[in-house]
Amino acid sequence: RGVPRVPQALRLREDAAEYNMLIGNERDFAATHIAYRLGLRGPALTVQTACSTSGVAIHMAAESLRRGECDVALAGGAKVLSPNRVGYRYVDGGPLSPDGVLRAFDAEANGMVRGSGVAMVALKRLEDALAGGDHIYGVLIGSAINNDGDLKAGFTAPSVSGQAGVIAEAHQKAGVSADSVTLIEAHGTGTVLGDPIEVEGLTRAFRVSGEQTNYCALGSVKTNIGHLDAGATAAGLIKTVLALEHEVIPPSLNFTAPNPSIAFDG
Repeated sequence: RGVPRVPQALRLREDAAEYNMLIGNERDFAATHIAYRLGLRGPALTVQTACSTSGVAIHMAAESLRRGECDVALAGGAKVLSPNRVGYRYVDGGPLSPDGVLRAFDAEANGMVRGSGVAMVALKRLEDALAGGDHIYGVLIGSAINNDGDLKAGFTAPSVSGQAGVIAEAHQKAGVSADSVTLIEAHGTGTVLGDPIEVEGLTRAFRVSGEQTNYCALGSVKTNIGHLDAGATAAGLIKTVLALEHEVIPPSLNFTAPNPSIAFDG
């Protein structure tokens, strides 16, 4: 008669399982959980800045190493779709491609495609990596982050000045001139608005310390794996250091003709 009583032990077990699921899936616990599992000591924090998350995390990790707060740092991000191959409803004027194809910097570029994956890099001070005999894929000699506040058409719109400023600052911190840069791994979402603004921002930044034109390769790993959101920058960095290691510039997929809205000649 009435509702059956649930044994107290079963209730406690269910509560514990729910709590463990929370810890295992809540993003605020990710960094400290990884540090606990791997026995890593030092700063362990979760960064959330949307699709720049892993880039900001890598910058913060490098600064932490320079300050001596840690000896090795793991930095990256993830965007995992469930189920993995899930579609989306196209909205006219939205950021997603109507045909599910991402064409970065192409004349037919019409939107981005979601990706699903995780990207992470391990950072150490160069002298420590050399002393430890580590395989060094690349050396990060400078980085910068910024935010352009309201200097753009809308919250989700990119701005030329903000992008130009942070790229020029990264060059300055690295002590390099733009003329020495031969490959750019771009954000490259293949959106109608984003790609032209990104190249304009790059052009302005490169004019700060360089005069050459038509010499630097441009690409986006998003044509291969889609947009990983929080893991996007780390994925692009991994692609770039592998390109340097193998001395091969990977081709950009789905590219047939340059976007006429982009002033590539300049």
